[in-house]
Amino acid sequence: MELSIDTSTRFASVGLSTQGQVSATMTWRSQQNHSVELVPAIMALMERVGVRRPQLDAVFVAVGPGGFSALRVGISTAKAMAVALDLPVVSVGTLDIEAHPYLGLGFPVCALIEAGRERVYRGRYEVGDSKPLSEVVAVDDLGPDVESTLYCGEAVSALAGVLSERLGHGARIVDVPPPTRSLSVLAEMAYGKLVRGDTADRETLQPTYLRSAQVNTADRTWSRD
Repeated sequence: MELSIDTSTRFASVGLSTQGQVSATMTWRSQQNHSVELVPAIMALMERVGVRRPQLDAVFVAVGPGGFSALRVGISTAKAMAVALDLPVVSVGTLDIEAHPYLGLGFPVCALIEAGRERVYRGRYEVGDSKPLSEVVAVDDLGPDVESTLYCGEAVSALAGVLSERLGHGARIVDVPPPTRSLSVLAEMAYGKLVRGDTADRETLQPTYLRSAQVNTADRTWSRD
């Protein structure tokens, strides 16, 4: 059984899965209380399902981009549990989780997550391109990438009016209230990586930091949660 953790934003989620198929989840609006709420939530979920820590086979974790403090809590918890139980850790990008459900529809996808200070984290996924472009952009700089692009992600709900105005009435906008990320998607993606042997280093895993279309580790200034 696998444990999934996503603390990328103000919405936190934990889940349990078997071979990537989720059997139980818990999602809540944490604001800035991830450090207090995460471990009790994991313990409560495992108790509810009747799973003990020695029954876990792997830990899956979302690594951002997102709120640095929030991500740090989730990743530190994942690493600590993996080290204590000698389990593999699999990391999945938060923008990838947002975009994944829409990638097979035949048109480009743009995933958006709030970055603070009137900015968003943007992941652009072209059809057939395995290497998305991820960057931080100002909300004022958002505009049509490709006419047929589908916009999704946690920031879309707040920006739906802006996107509709700039992209026109024919824009493809997935305007649903947050939380928009699914633990089922995280578990499915992570299990696929686990099967392929694509695991993270338990000692060195860090949150993903985005700047000017470059992906780096979080050793610089982040937007706060």
